[in-house]
Amino acid sequence: MKNMTPVILVMLMLTSFLAGMDIHELEEQVVIEETGARSGADASVIAITTPKESTCNIQGCRNTLQVGEEVSFSAFIKNVGDADITELSYTVTVYLTDSSQAVGGVAKDASGNDLIWENLDVMCDDGTVCDYDSTTSPLTAGAFLGGGKVTLQRSGADIIWTPIVGEYMVEIAVDSPIDADTSNDAELVYVIVEDWYDISVDLAWLDGNGDEMDTSSLDASSLTSAQFKLTVIADGSETFNPREVNIRMETSGQVASATMGSDDVKGISYITVGATSNVEIYANETDPNATQSANRMVMTYQTAYEMSGELIPTNDANAQFEITAEVVNYTLYGQYDDCVESSDATEGNENVTTWANFCEVLQNNDDRPKTDYDELTGSKVTYDDIRISRMGIYQGYNSDCSGMATTFMQEGEDGDLNVGCSLLYADVEHRGSDPNKAYGWNVSYSVSLDGTTMASGTLNECTIGLEVPYVYSPLGGMAPVGAVCMQTTLEPGEYTFTMDLVMNEKGSTDTDPVPWSGGTDQRTSNNGATMVVDVINNLPVITSFELTTEGDIVLGQESPLVFAVSAFDVDDPSGNGLSFAYSYPGGAIGGCGGTQAEGATICTSPVLPDFIGNSPVTVVVTDSHMGEVSKEIDMFVWNSAVATATTGAASGVEIQYSLDYNGQSEFTIDTFEDTDLAPYESVQLEGFTGTYAAVGAMNYAPSTTYTASDVLDQSISVIVAKDFEATSLWYIDGSGKWILLSDASTDVDASTEMFTYDVPDNSPVVPSGMMILMGGELAQASIPDASVSGFSAEATKGGAIAMTWDITGTLLGPDSIVVSICADAADCTDGFEATVADEDRTYTYSGSQTTHGVTYHLEVAVCNEQGCSTPGISSVVADKRVDGGVAAENMAVAAQDGQWVITWEITGDASDVAMWHVCWSTEDFTAGEMPTNSDSCPGTMGADATTMSIDMPSIRTGQEYFFTAVPMDALGNMDAAASMNSIIDTRVADSSNTNDGNGTIGDTGDDASSSVPTWTWGLIGGVVIVAFIAGAFILSRGDGEDGEGKDWDY
Repeated sequence: MKNMTPVILVMLMLTSFLAGMDIHELEEQVVIEETGARSGADASVIAITTPKESTCNIQGCRNTLQVGEEVSFSAFIKNVGDADITELSYTVTVYLTDSSQAVGGVAKDASGNDLIWENLDVMCDDGTVCDYDSTTSPLTAGAFLGGGKVTLQRSGADIIWTPIVGEYMVEIAVDSPIDADTSNDAELVYVIVEDWYDISVDLAWLDGNGDEMDTSSLDASSLTSAQFKLTVIADGSETFNPREVNIRMETSGQVASATMGSDDVKGISYITVGATSNVEIYANETDPNATQSANRMVMTYQTAYEMSGELIPTNDANAQFEITAEVVNYTLYGQYDDCVESSDATEGNENVTTWANFCEVLQNNDDRPKTDYDELTGSKVTYDDIRISRMGIYQGYNSDCSGMATTFMQEGEDGDLNVGCSLLYADVEHRGSDPNKAYGWNVSYSVSLDGTTMASGTLNECTIGLEVPYVYSPLGGMAPVGAVCMQTTLEPGEYTFTMDLVMNEKGSTDTDPVPWSGGTDQRTSNNGATMVVDVINNLPVITSFELTTEGDIVLGQESPLVFAVSAFDVDDPSGNGLSFAYSYPGGAIGGCGGTQAEGATICTSPVLPDFIGNSPVTVVVTDSHMGEVSKEIDMFVWNSAVATATTGAASGVEIQYSLDYNGQSEFTIDTFEDTDLAPYESVQLEGFTGTYAAVGAMNYAPSTTYTASDVLDQSISVIVAKDFEATSLWYIDGSGKWILLSDASTDVDASTEMFTYDVPDNSPVVPSGMMILMGGELAQASIPDASVSGFSAEATKGGAIAMTWDITGTLLGPDSIVVSICADAADCTDGFEATVADEDRTYTYSGSQTTHGVTYHLEVAVCNEQGCSTPGISSVVADKRVDGGVAAENMAVAAQDGQWVITWEITGDASDVAMWHVCWSTEDFTAGEMPTNSDSCPGTMGADATTMSIDMPSIRTGQEYFFTAVPMDALGNMDAAASMNSIIDTRVADSSNTNDGNGTIGDTGDDASSSVPTWTWGLIGGVVIVAFIAGAFILSRGDGEDGEGKDWDY
């Protein structure tokens, strides 16, 4: 219960505190302000374009890299500031990660080196050292490094990464010593690197020596047979041993016979590649005995399997022939989804067991399909052939198809295309046996989106979209290659691009600038190319969104709101296809929005009443393919009002309260009316001498009050007729305190004047009270008349400082007694200061606040708001211990005539010693454990005292006693020391007292040593026996047969 009293008192104090607190004071207006345009140079990584970001779903992952595939790095790097960048560097870092895409440690290459590339010489003022010379071509405000997408280099060569399998976060970061904002200096992309596996097929003609020929088109005009070789290799980023690799080989045309070894391969043949081996074809995950084996044809990793053959054409003088080979399928062994077995749930047992067994699985493709097929051709006569050697899509143009391409995806490559302007492109080449025979040609194309044809036509040149245009020429002679292209704008979806090369059967006419021969393409299988690819829309990126209007925003201000947004679209680097829309919770912001070309990156709006308070503003950026992103910033707008009120016609005093505040409701003055002047006819005003009379008194009450955090700025003006002869305006608060608002007026006109009070910052609205207009010139009050006299100070025990004083004169209401203390030097700015009660004439400065040996400068003065009268001044050196390093040593203890006689020697300077104390205990002690009470620490006077006698106990104790000696100064500061010596009480018994129980020094025996008479032990034993018998009797009564189960109160 005794602990409850302080708890209850604390609860009552908290209740009183919370009841008196305005709840609005507990609320703080948190405003996240976005103000001020980005000032200065600001390098920013806008987007990373290479490598592309890997994305995964239940169907698998896209835009992955393969182990060992060399990867360069490219990005858009822009100066988003408003000043030139003259020094620049960039860094590429590859970090480890997992599917969470959290950045881990720096990844290492196969040799253990950190994957960090740094180019410190991207831009500087020396073009012989840096990639860009800032003296001639600085990175100006709003410009991209390199004019657009840039491939990152170091030492003049592209930065190349040869990855190993894993998941990575690739970071590209820029740095400049004049960068105004480092938060946008880096971007990250998630990249997956996967192992790859490939079965490659290669066909080659052999010459008479059995060596491979460079050509795939054989001139057989002088041959009766043709030798060829088929080579199949299983390759990959790690060991790959496929089984039952099935190769489809076909010979066609005028073929008399075709053999491979002893096998006839004329027409269509299927060849299984590898060496026969008895291998495991099934294994149970949990049962090592449940395995199956069989013979399989197995290819060894990175081993070339070569098979030679012979083709004999027919005797036809115009015989032409062709050999093709392609991978059909193969088998892999391992733990695949097809191998998984599961038990069935049964009634009473819902658990399902799954076994990931090992088995063989048929595969129809590998990771590099372009190597799965090869072909050879031959002819006894001129062999006419042209082909599409390469087909793909160029991208990176602006939305209006201006600019130059920055990427190229070739048919057969894995990955996605981006929306926007693209260039469908193909290379064509002469493949006939007579390189000087020229062919007329053209390419038909079609572009389909999700099965719907979007464009089609015929092409024979490429004069747009590339730095080097191609103008049509027949294929052959001096122009064995050509190119075609067409521009198209891609939308999101699945696209199919087809191109077919056609040879003109007829020759040229006289009107054609370059002649050609007509012909029939004898190998049309290489005339077509098809590319099926997904096109995705990369959403725009908002690089910055700012409110550039400076300072606090107040309703009705002259300067408008100005928002500035910067956005980037990797599919449209110029940004011309982007549109912008601005809104706040109440709807769209009028007069803002449109395209970048229309200047919609800037939104200018007046400060509207709908914006009052915390009003988030959102910008939505939409690209030409309806992909959109948004960003929001918080905008805080203060309400503004001027509340007015006028007293009755008799006085006609007007109040104007100007307030910028956080609130939607209107601010008004509810009460402003004249009141009786009588109470204010003779008033002594604080800070001024004499008495003053009011010439106007008004009750004042605002419609509501706002806490300091809800007020930005406020002022009060009172307008009064000059014939009132008012000289000052005062406010009386609810506690009766007078506050001077203004002691100077300004003329409104010839008959009226105005007193204005600018309310200090961080103040609430002035609450209800009285507004008083006082007459008479104010006479400024002076410093107090009362002053300190008889001031003295002295050091006391433990470093404390005691001060005493008297007061001369009379203390007035505004006066107070102030104690000031400075360490080391007088008139310090960070010293101790305390105000004591008017009736106090003493003050003690605690030793816990002083340092031994430091001089403290003390002042006590009578002060008011105007200053202080003449102070009492003194200085005192704090004394917390005995000086001089004095101590006792070589202590000796002896027993002599019933006393302990302790002697010691003195070391050190004893000039500060007033007396010595000998402290003792029956236990060994340290300096911190030394006893300090007067019984255990008797003293002896004199700085040079070296001996003391202490009475021994009246009876022998047999105990060991421990002693030390310490000095004490005149203030009572005593040192502490550990025990220095000890002695055991071994006094001999006195035979003259024969065990009479008196306990004197001569007593012996147990009774003497314990000082307990023998008869006492008998009395104690008797009491114990009686208590035992009584307890047994009570227990036997507790629950007997007639006890009725009673619980006895023992």
